[in-house]
Amino acid sequence: MAIAGTWKLTLETPFGVQTPLLRIDADGTGALISEIGEAPLSDLKVTEDTAEFAADVPTPMGNMVIGFSVKASGDALAGTFNSPLGATDFTGLREI
Repeated sequence: MAIAGTWKLTLETPFGVQTPLLRIDADGTGALISEIGEAPLSDLKVTEDTAEFAADVPTPMGNMVIGFSVKASGDALAGTFNSPLGATDFTGLREI
C-alpha cells in the first residue's frame, strides 16, 4: 500500500493555513493529527496509491465532518477536502 505512512499536509482554510499530520496505517486505520488533537479516520477506503475517508475535526466553529480524497505519488500527496464551507485542494509530503 503505497499511501500508507505519515504525511504532513498543507491545507488553506478559512482559519488560515493548517499543517496537520495524516497517518494511514497498513491495517486500514489512521488519524488526522493536529495541535488540537487526534481525529480517527472513518469510512477509510484505500487502494495502492489513493484513499478516501472522513474525519470529525475540531475547529474554532466546533467539530466538522470533513471528507478527504487523496492520491500519493512517491513522497508527495495531493487531494481535496470537502467541508460545509466547500471543496479545497491541498498537498502533503511524506514524513515517515
